[in-house]
Amino acid sequence: MHTEPATAASSVTGFAPCALPPFRQLYEEHFAFTWRSLRYLGVSAPQLDDAVQDLWVTVYRRLSDFEARSEFRTWLFGIAVNIQRNLRRSESRRAELVPLSLELSSPSADPSLEHDAQEAWARVQEFLASLDDLRRAVFVASLLEGMSPAETAAATGLEVSAIYHRVRSLRRSFQLWVAREQGET
Repeated sequence: MHTEPATAASSVTGFAPCALPPFRQLYEEHFAFTWRSLRYLGVSAPQLDDAVQDLWVTVYRRLSDFEARSEFRTWLFGIAVNIQRNLRRSESRRAELVPLSLELSSPSADPSLEHDAQEAWARVQEFLASLDDLRRAVFVASLLEGMSPAETAAATGLEVSAIYHRVRSLRRSFQLWVAREQGET
């Protein structure tokens, strides 16, 4: 495994080299983020390990291409979006839908709070499952992972102004969706 610090540069684009920590350190620091991102983007539990591995193989191969035009997390999220899209295309060819069932990462000591949190999370999962891939990516990056509009734009390929509009729209859609769901129960 590569343990020397990676340097990313492109003489063609004129970007200065970007000194990065060793691959192993990047992997350890960002593994949880990439796993969560792929899961939130809708990668099914049976495919998740392979998708995470694909992501990190891509990172390893393309690390020297990283030009630091964006944050490293943004670059990782963009790779996650591409992997999820490729999986979705493969699944659509097989006419299978990806069930979105995420789990809470930290259960509460109070069972009633844990039940409420599980119920709330189930609603978020249902809403995420109702979104197309691009809207889901914007929702996950901006509202779940807390990425800035600029980072979200870089990761999704949208303009920053479009991110502001989509985030407002997604918040409104989520609020309406929750209100409608509560009215039905």
